[in-house]
Amino acid sequence: MTKTLVNYQTLKNSFNQEVSTQLQMVDSLSKNGKFLVIQTDPITVEVEVNTSNIETITIKSKLLNTPLYDEIFIALEKSLNCSSVKFYNAYKSAIKNGTVVTAENNNIKVVHDARNGQLNVKITKEN
Repeated sequence: MTKTLVNYQTLKNSFNQEVSTQLQMVDSLSKNGKFLVIQTDPITVEVEVNTSNIETITIKSKLLNTPLYDEIFIALEKSLNCSSVKFYNAYKSAIKNGTVVTAENNNIKVVHDARNGQLNVKITKEN
């Protein structure tokens, strides 16, 4: 069973206060499934939703280093109440070595995949 990270509206309201206009999440989601909530080159953010609750957040970047990723991830850390240097260290290690590195804090698991010159990050709840 997949665990709920947060209600979409709750996350969107908090997240949108932390980011620039170009990175704000879409207003609402009408059903269950996967939705692209942010799309601004080179970054996309997709959420997997079940009954208005987010189960997975996926960030994809065509570039390993972009300030847009930093802005998005910092806002997500704050909005999910899981800020940790562990995530930053995992991100830096993944992009430096072109590997997959996982970090956890406050029951939030973040998998950083920097293989193939692109960054794919998956955020889920563990407990």
